[in-house]
Amino acid sequence: MKILILAPEFLPLRGGIGTYIVELIKNMPKDFEVHVLTPKRKTFTNSIKDIFSDNVTVHFTGISRDDILNNFLFQMNCRKMIPYIVKKYNIDIVHSQSTLPDLYLSPESINVPIITTIHTTIRDEINSIKNFDTKVMHLSNSEKAMLFVGPLLKYFENTYYSGNRHYITVSKWMKNRFINDFNNVNEDKIKVIYNGVNTDIFNPSEKRNLKMNFPELSDIKVPKVLYLSRWAERKGIRFFLKAIPDILKKTDVHFVFAGPNINNKNQIPSENCTFLGYIPQNKLPCLYASCEIFLLPSLLENFPFVLLEAMSCESAVISSNVGGVSEMISQKENGLLIQAKNIEDIVNAVVYFASNDTERIETGKRARKIVKERFVWNKIASETCNYYEEVLAKESKTK
Repeated sequence: MKILILAPEFLPLRGGIGTYIVELIKNMPKDFEVHVLTPKRKTFTNSIKDIFSDNVTVHFTGISRDDILNNFLFQMNCRKMIPYIVKKYNIDIVHSQSTLPDLYLSPESINVPIITTIHTTIRDEINSIKNFDTKVMHLSNSEKAMLFVGPLLKYFENTYYSGNRHYITVSKWMKNRFINDFNNVNEDKIKVIYNGVNTDIFNPSEKRNLKMNFPELSDIKVPKVLYLSRWAERKGIRFFLKAIPDILKKTDVHFVFAGPNINNKNQIPSENCTFLGYIPQNKLPCLYASCEIFLLPSLLENFPFVLLEAMSCESAVISSNVGGVSEMISQKENGLLIQAKNIEDIVNAVVYFASNDTERIETGKRARKIVKERFVWNKIASETCNYYEEVLAKESKTK
């Protein structure tokens, strides 16, 4: 089978969509011919052959940017390049993403089926920002930009999902949400396939490298609570920060903040926190494994990679019960679920894990066990390839 995967994010890894695409490709059968269309990052200098097998060909188109124009430019390049690649390499199926890179094309125009993975929807992104009851001053620049161009983006999204495509949603929650939000979508054309994690890379043994990778954390003796995400309203950071004083009154922990645009503008006492900023991909497993507790207080998520990665490293995870998170975490079995925007819940969950060493450790071990059983990439890739075959079979009957 010959696949063309559209990759708005690729290498070096910077986000969930890039991780999804790279791991999917690495775990596909070697007799599949895989083509990838993606913009190139200036910081990517590796050889593709050093990363993927010989059955993978990467077609770079344009330069990746870190602004609102990036997606539009990739869509313009895809409009020209997809028909060319499909025809030249006799592609059987196109695998797209919910950033709509193939917005200006249709399955009929290229005469092959298109499957789109729904990581999130523009409609959800916009509505969630509006429903935060948040002052504009608290929004990140990306959230402000999303609100500004929101009506136009929602129009494009509605147009896209009215087409004759097939879909993968990475949670049952997203499948139900997707059907309710887009009435033209046929439920029979949606397949739920969860995100995965590489349990060999995200391994609790990586904590052995703590002193080398994060020397500022190596002498901390109390439980470390990791927040690894953007400093954005939808990630629940404001409510986490409000919970910190009450947490410190009840237990002794150290807060570790990592991710882009992280800063101590809220003036948390320096003896109780460390601000790491952006963390390279190769150091993430060590960071997860070295922090006893992982907190994701988000107001909106689908099926977040960070939780799978933290669970795989045996960190005890705490997450808002939003989106598809409850399909990943069972209360007090492999983590704790809290109510979004509930400061008291955040305090109680962190104090519970910080004060119960045995339960915290056992929760982390159970979490890794569940991840290895349900969310490994070879299983996810196998289900995806089976869906390719299913879609091609369906399409051949209608011709």
